[in-house]
Amino acid sequence: MFEILPNPSLDIVLIAARALLLIGAMCVFALAFIRWRRADEQNTLRLQQQFERAFSELRSLHETVSVMSARIESMSEKAEVGARLAPASVTAPQRGYDMAARLARNGADAEELIANCGITRHEAELLVRLHGANRGGEVAIGRLKQQAQESRSGAPSAMAQELPPTSAAASPAPVTARKRGSLLSVVG
Repeated sequence: MFEILPNPSLDIVLIAARALLLIGAMCVFALAFIRWRRADEQNTLRLQQQFERAFSELRSLHETVSVMSARIESMSEKAEVGARLAPASVTAPQRGYDMAARLARNGADAEELIANCGITRHEAELLVRLHGANRGGEVAIGRLKQQAQESRSGAPSAMAQELPPTSAAASPAPVTARKRGSLLSVVG
């Protein structure tokens, strides 16, 4: 009674099964394709949002760099102005040293130099030694100049005349002339 086809053949059943299988596979593929497109759209939307955030951060960084470059330019201009004015400020400490040297030549001690000229203790002690009342440094320089002049003229120096003669046993062996610049000339 409910038979549409009296006796379907095996071929017709297989063809119908294949058709149902193909329709089912097409539905599964269609659903998978729809899901894939939705996921792709969501990924594209997320990526677009990330690009927008990155571009906004890039714009803010660009503005920050612009502000910083303007600040650097203004600071470099200030530094150039300061460099032009710096030589004028160098003369003030130089005057202090000149005044300290004059005071040391006039017999001031280190404490007076520290109090009056604003220099450190070591600087004051050095100035007293160099420019103090005994002026040992100038005497030594004068002796060296005198020796150099006498050695050019061939006359014996006053230092050599003041030294007592040494015995022949204590005198060092004569130095032979060696090539200048060699290691032997330094060692000899």
